[in-house]
Amino acid sequence: MNKHMTKRSILFVSLLTLSMSLSLAACGPKPQSSPSVPAKEETSQNQPETSEPAAQPEIQSAQGVYNGAADPHTVEIELNGQATAFQLGEGLENTVNDFEEGDKVNIEYLEKAVEGDSTVKQLILTKIEKTDGASDSAGNSGGTSSGQGSNTAGTERPATQEFEVTLEGSTEKQPAQLAEGNGYSLYVFDPMSFFPDQNRVAMAVDDHYYAEIKKLPSDFSLDTLEQEGREDLKAAGTVSKVEKSSYPSGLTDAHLVLQAANDKTTEQYIVIENASGGFAVKVSIPQGEPAEGFSNYIYTTLQTLQAASK
Repeated sequence: MNKHMTKRSILFVSLLTLSMSLSLAACGPKPQSSPSVPAKEETSQNQPETSEPAAQPEIQSAQGVYNGAADPHTVEIELNGQATAFQLGEGLENTVNDFEEGDKVNIEYLEKAVEGDSTVKQLILTKIEKTDGASDSAGNSGGTSSGQGSNTAGTERPATQEFEVTLEGSTEKQPAQLAEGNGYSLYVFDPMSFFPDQNRVAMAVDDHYYAEIKKLPSDFSLDTLEQEGREDLKAAGTVSKVEKSSYPSGLTDAHLVLQAANDKTTEQYIVIENASGGFAVKVSIPQGEPAEGFSNYIYTTLQTLQAASK
């Protein structure tokens, strides 16, 4: 009997040990899975920024009067009655040696913002030529593509150009259309109308504001024209001869300006001569609100007169 008890005790202890081992294994720590790491979202900050190419400055053109060199790299040119400094572009240092103070010139230039202050513009001269039709520094001759335009005889002119016009104290660029009269062409702004059969440019809203244009023969006499102008204006009042320093701004090609005025109107007789030929113009400017705007438009238009090539 003791032998049977011993075997039972051993079996019992073995079963109890196995049971406890299984229980401990079941209660043991479970393996932990690695936490998932969320993928980083690509943001616009990680994307390379594509910068747009800087806009190239547009070449502008104008007509003015050469005032001389301020230093070896700078010249002064009078535009619309205002002295303006230009930095000489590449290859122009020797070219300007052929110019004298008072020469009428056609120019092309670039406007560049000064580094550190975008409100300040530096004017870079890229081309300059006398308005007598002489070749420029690159051996080219002819007109300009915008600005005041060329008055050289035989120059092909674009159908539309932009010109600087001062309106209410502010200078701005305005488009003008090429028009042809009796033996000449000129640029006319949108607020104006051109009547080629009458050789007249007038305000579209009020044709009492007008300029009548006559193409002159090549052998015209300035003294004779002055007598004719005085006779033409005397009905408007006392006729006076305007000093050159007081000529309308922008009329760099004027050789004679007579004026008469009364309490209703101002009338002018202007003789213009450029490389293409001569013109006599009668201008009528009634007293009224449109007077200032008309004056600025019409003087700019007259400066673009060009005789037709024969």
